[in-house]
Amino acid sequence: MTNPTLAILCPQIILVATACLLLLVFQHRRPSKTWVGAIGVCIFIAAGAAKAWISSGIDAKEIAEIAVDPHIETLQWIMLGVGGVFAGFLSQRSCGEPVESAAMLLFSTAGGLLAAMADDLVLLTAALAFAYLPLVLVLFVSERTPKPEGATLKFAIMAGLSLSLTLLGFVFLYACTGTTTLSMMNLNGAVSAHHAAMQSAAWILLITGLAIPLAAVPFHFALVDIVDDADGWTTGVLLLVPRLAAVSALLRICLLPSSVAAHLGVALLLVLAVITLLGGALMALTQTRVPRLLANLAMAQTGWWLLGLAVICWRVQQGDSPELEQARAAWTGQLGATSLALAGLSAVFLSLGGGDEKCRFTDELTGLSRTEPILATAVLLFLFSLAGLPPLLGFWSQAALLWTALAVQVPNPLDLVAFHGGFVTAAGAGVVGGMVMAAVAVRTVSLMFFHPPLNKPQPRRGRAVRLVAIVLAVALIAASLFPRVVWDWLIR
Repeated sequence: MTNPTLAILCPQIILVATACLLLLVFQHRRPSKTWVGAIGVCIFIAAGAAKAWISSGIDAKEIAEIAVDPHIETLQWIMLGVGGVFAGFLSQRSCGEPVESAAMLLFSTAGGLLAAMADDLVLLTAALAFAYLPLVLVLFVSERTPKPEGATLKFAIMAGLSLSLTLLGFVFLYACTGTTTLSMMNLNGAVSAHHAAMQSAAWILLITGLAIPLAAVPFHFALVDIVDDADGWTTGVLLLVPRLAAVSALLRICLLPSSVAAHLGVALLLVLAVITLLGGALMALTQTRVPRLLANLAMAQTGWWLLGLAVICWRVQQGDSPELEQARAAWTGQLGATSLALAGLSAVFLSLGGGDEKCRFTDELTGLSRTEPILATAVLLFLFSLAGLPPLLGFWSQAALLWTALAVQVPNPLDLVAFHGGFVTAAGAGVVGGMVMAAVAVRTVSLMFFHPPLNKPQPRRGRAVRLVAIVLAVALIAASLFPRVVWDWLIR
């Protein structure tokens, strides 16, 4: 393809074009959920093939509004994998319109892919809107409680507030730099008190605005309530697709060189990381509802994401290229490990009726090892990985993040190098949060393996979701057995 812009945006074009075709072709003739799921998976495979064979050879430097490096490409592969998995899950969905849900998933994933590579404030804002707003329709067509305080209205307000704060932060950035191109912004050097205040306001607004869809504590209440009102498929999508888009946008901001970011930005990220790590883990410890448990587990992992972003932000300001590459590799690995485990848990709970009244409480998992031993083993693997227990993938990814955090050092008045107190505190919070998450995992595993079943769960018709859960569990085992191969691929 001769046009570099079309070539590098080929996956997004495929996703958006096929989503429009789905809405037009199947406007009157409604295909079965199985066919829609199969079509959705094929579309994501086509987008992945286009990314591998068309977009990979393009030099992104030729395009002013796009910035791509190997770490961004890995993040985009994670998004495509998550989208493909949940497109396949549509065949097991119990409510909602499958065609509209598949189209909105395609739109939202395209927005996330665009947010990961956007190098322009206008393009980044449009990408975030593209990632958030289609999910409002997904909630609308599947909501089980159509009340004024229902999930659709809550998510619409959450998305609108997030976009408004983010856009206002972008306005302050533009006022400070006079450009909308992120790679051309340089906020270092001596600035007046007025510009320093504007930079500080920009960082506060951007981190707050993007922390809302990430469900970072104390901005987590909306998402937890939303997933409790949604079906199992929508819960899994909301916990991964828009959050990956938001964290991609936050990464773009953390890569900006800024004297304010070295202090205020890193401090805000560390505070959010600590309270989110501990808050998510502690709330999961007392949770008995499956959708809320998944949300709390995802919140605890958000703390790890924010810790990694704080390390990246610090390394950018210090100009440490080798250490920055290692920090970005560790952060990307943590995103991949979290996405794999959360998608696997969503598959298991969906196959057991996770979106209906069949499996909405953890007590209904009692004795699962006797009725569904393979699914029980998969839940064990996914929970232990999220808790960071060795030798699973989550342990290696969290250990890499802790290593990069503890490697941050600052000079002291005696001209000696000392550990950064904020990163040491955050690393300690990560260890404590991991212990609490381990307690959550052990509690759930004990219900499945050491108690007789209360009743036999009846999986829905079709084995697609069960097969996906098994495949994801096998992938987790393979990555856990060869962590060096995974790390070499991430650090390439």
